[in-house]
Amino acid sequence: MTDQPSTAGMAVPPPAMRSVPCNLCGSAEVRTIRESTGSGRVVQCRRCGLAYVSPRLAGDPRTQYEVDEYHEKARLATGRPGYTSYAGDRPILYPYFGERAAEIAQVKPGARILEVGAASGYFLEQARAHGMRPDGIEPSKACQRIIRDELGIPVVAGSLEEAAIEPSTYDAVALFQTIEHFADPRGGLQKMARWLKPGGLIMITTPDRGAWFSRLTGKRWFEYKPHEHLYYFDERTITRMLEAVGFERITVRRDVNRYSVAFLYERLQRYYPALAPVIRGLRRITPQRLRALGIPVHYGSMKVTAHRAGLS
Repeated sequence: MTDQPSTAGMAVPPPAMRSVPCNLCGSAEVRTIRESTGSGRVVQCRRCGLAYVSPRLAGDPRTQYEVDEYHEKARLATGRPGYTSYAGDRPILYPYFGERAAEIAQVKPGARILEVGAASGYFLEQARAHGMRPDGIEPSKACQRIIRDELGIPVVAGSLEEAAIEPSTYDAVALFQTIEHFADPRGGLQKMARWLKPGGLIMITTPDRGAWFSRLTGKRWFEYKPHEHLYYFDERTITRMLEAVGFERITVRRDVNRYSVAFLYERLQRYYPALAPVIRGLRRITPQRLRALGIPVHYGSMKVTAHRAGLS
């Protein structure tokens, strides 16, 4: 028996929300891109053009990335954020990270490098294989164990906010599909600029709001996930933010990867359920050997590189 009052039949109060100003220019003047469905409203700053979520859920967004479920879950139909299976995507992610590691090693051979949002350590492993000395920041306890215990690579902190790193420690910093999750991307970039040596390299990949697929799908763009993606950059806004915190020699390019046909079918059906009958039909007529075929695809991600000001 309990003397606690029953909550059966009682209405569940809506989650607490908070509004935030533009993280790039500080303005609160916005236009709505996509109305809230409970996790936040996607807006665009009228002054500088940065797109972001406001109002947004009032809780700490970092907590959702600490749970094991974020990286390994059976399906996304629950509406919770995360990967279907990060480990299952290794055949696609591992070679991709090898290419990114090779690019950085060419510019900064033997670099001491930090990856922010390291997940299961695929990039860290490739960075080490390319002669660099990697460290990771990763909130998931399960992923931390993989990085530290299985790969033998240091995890220096669970989050950017917790990291106590001396200035000018690193030759390079990498963030792959991570900056859009930050509650304060400008503040995060300021920290990383301090952690880099003068002339140090930063590499960022993030969804490109200016790319063809975003323009094609409009407010239905699959990257509009206000529960986890809080900021949406394009070439102009990411460049302005990097310049504002002391980066120079900024380049923005398309971020192309090779995906199997089966992977593309799964992603299309997950993010656009209305296409399910079409996808099922395509699966039936696609020979097995073609389903495993890897094809280069640019679905709308950009790869940004920049250097901390201080050395030519």
